[in-house]
Amino acid sequence: METTRCRSPQLIVFAVVFLGTLHNWIVGAEPTFTLPHIVDDFEKTTDHATEEFPVQHSTYSTPYKEGPEHKSSFLDPIDDHHPSPETSISDPNSRVRRINTIYFSDLFSLEDRRHGWVALHVFGMIYVFVALLIVCNQFFVPSLGVIMEKLAISNDVVGASFMAAGIAVPWFITKLIKVLYYHDNLTVNINPTIGTTAFKMLFVIGTCAMFSAKVLPLRCWSFFRDLSFYMLGFIQLIIFLSDSVVAWCESVILVTVFVLYIAFLIYDENVEQIMKTQLQKIKGVMKASFVKKCKKVLPIEVCTPEGENDAQGPGDCDEECGNENNGGCNEKKFVESKLLQGATSLSLRWPDKWQERAAYIILLPIILPLWLTLPSVHNQKARKFFVLTYLVSIVWIGIFSYLERWWAHQVDETFGVMGPMTFVGALMSSSDFITSLIVARKGLGDMVVSGNLGSNILTMTLFLPVEWFLYSAIHGFSPVAISTEGLFCVSILLFVILLAAVISIISFKWRMKKLLGLTLVLLYLIFIVISILMVFQIIICPV
Repeated sequence: METTRCRSPQLIVFAVVFLGTLHNWIVGAEPTFTLPHIVDDFEKTTDHATEEFPVQHSTYSTPYKEGPEHKSSFLDPIDDHHPSPETSISDPNSRVRRINTIYFSDLFSLEDRRHGWVALHVFGMIYVFVALLIVCNQFFVPSLGVIMEKLAISNDVVGASFMAAGIAVPWFITKLIKVLYYHDNLTVNINPTIGTTAFKMLFVIGTCAMFSAKVLPLRCWSFFRDLSFYMLGFIQLIIFLSDSVVAWCESVILVTVFVLYIAFLIYDENVEQIMKTQLQKIKGVMKASFVKKCKKVLPIEVCTPEGENDAQGPGDCDEECGNENNGGCNEKKFVESKLLQGATSLSLRWPDKWQERAAYIILLPIILPLWLTLPSVHNQKARKFFVLTYLVSIVWIGIFSYLERWWAHQVDETFGVMGPMTFVGALMSSSDFITSLIVARKGLGDMVVSGNLGSNILTMTLFLPVEWFLYSAIHGFSPVAISTEGLFCVSILLFVILLAAVISIISFKWRMKKLLGLTLVLLYLIFIVISILMVFQIIICPV
């Protein structure tokens, strides 16, 4: 019986990956070469390529029309949309193969990979995943602990700001490169952002709850703050996209929401106290009015006794200072020290045991460059360089994430399908997923939730608007056309699923238990299944 209980979370995770893989295989484009530059064959056949694939230059980007064979995907675990191919490798007569990606050309041809060299790509994926674990556990997460110490802020604020920025910046840089390099022929698609939101808020948080070492308490205020700004940004985004175009002024409005969110984070404690005071006044007035009304109608006392707690609001559910996870109540030193625990500084010293020596030799290509470029904040003398550690670790996360996705794409391309390994590669390269698991194992539930909500807020109110503004500026500040096919229905679906997730969190009394994690993962499963039904047009969106 105990074995079955231990395996149930793993079975759920496997089911999620399987359904995500199935969906990506269904909606994925045909396998294509991914060259960041025009290949030699293209240079030799420029005239032929121009006739066959004319490029239209205009100051207004036209909406992207997806054919039935290239349907929108809402399930990408990270916002890395499947590019639409200009040609397919299944077409033997095609001499030009170029799509809008930034993957480098492979050292091995397609035939070489199909004759066994693809094993190197699979090994590379595993190797790079280990590198991501080392960077996040040894450098990125500890640097967040030092940031808390230096700025004297709570773990949920660090999660919503520095952690969210650190895990989202590599994706943002990738998108900027695509805008700058492929600005004349770039598909601007909002649909993968929806899948990213569901992945972070349901799968990541749910998995962290299932695999955390203990029950993680949550502060209602931080959850209420981040969720409010997320819904504000999400509603504005849907309104602006209702006409399938985004003007530059609308991008500025979204960025204004982000600036307001940062202001709330800066003055978080003051705003929290003001909100608590106002809620207490409102509750006192409502309670006095209710008691007076009860006494007038019924002389018998039937109202709630004064000593009994009322329904908790967003400001009064974290008044107990005994919680290990509480970011306030003078317990910051205890909380902050957790991020610096459990990991030691990387060392180049030769181990004594032969097993450790073997691991040392295998991991030396990872350890050596990290040791040379990243100061370890575990060392008191090097702690003053925590800003350098934070920034350079983000650079390494971006490099390793790129390699992970690139090689996963090459594995899919080798076997003539698109989806299975791309999904797994995206999951393994998801720095927010890896970082959230590390933070959850250290007992910081608020940081996990705020980090993923903050990452979504950052994407919707800063990264996407900046990308669109830049794209619009390149085309003479004309409106940017966005592919929004099925956006209304999937937005309603996401809203209902997130509402169910919030109700679940409240029902579990603001405790991240394993059962709550299982519930969130099941909600993600429901989101995937319904999205697949929409892809098959079994469920047809009326709008």
